Amino acid sequence: MRCYVEPSPAGGYFVRLRGESAPLSRHDTEEEAEAAAAAYERGLAREDTAEHVVLADGSEVRIRPVRPEDKPLFVAGWSRLSGESVYKRFLQPRHALSVDELAFFTEIDHVDHEAIGAIAEDEGVGVARYVRSAERPHAAEAAVTVVDDWQQRGLGGKLLRRLCARATENGIRVFTAHLLAGNEAMLTLLERLGKVTVTRRDGPTIEVDVELPVELPTLEHTLRAAASGAVRNRLPPP
Repeated sequence: MRCYVEPSPAGGYFVRLRGESAPLSRHDTEEEAEAAAAAYERGLAREDTAEHVVLADGSEVRIRPVRPEDKPLFVAGWSRLSGESVYKRFLQPRHALSVDELAFFTEIDHVDHEAIGAIAEDEGVGVARYVRSAERPHAAEAAVTVVDDWQQRGLGGKLLRRLCARATENGIRVFTAHLLAGNEAMLTLLERLGKVTVTRRDGPTIEVDVELPVELPTLEHTLRAAASGAVRNRLPPP
């Protein structure tokens, strides 16, 4: 068993993943914790409903929507992120994901909050996510994270492309993003989706809006145009 139960010093019970310090979840009773641990084990063993994708370097991943029982994949994947990758994603140093954050990242409705994950050799290697804005229902904040040893292989683009398809199905027309102005990799991914507009600057960080293609054929065209260099938006001067 990769997952196990132990008492929490503050009361209740934690479910933990062997070899990782951050708990997966907290429960009031030992029975609830044991049931959650069993669900995580089943989740680690499942391979259904996944799309097999071959990357440019020949490596293969399985891509599918994130599920609640994927918490062990998130905890293990976090340990494969460098401090720089964590900073680019959260715009601040982070040591681990809390129990509440793990729940937020995995217990989603797939409409207002969607996440598409990539798995290789039974380990989580990347995820793309959007969360719909309450103030702007047609817009959603998007982010992509890929563990360091799987970066520069085109995985982020494949995840974002699938996330874009899900967003348009759910009535989202604009992605927003908060990122470092020097994060060229993420800017390039967003520019391949559509027109990027910088809406705010705050020191080294920027906020952008990205117009999503209305239909998937339009997305295919935009991606091809971006690959050929036809689509490129530059940041306005400070």
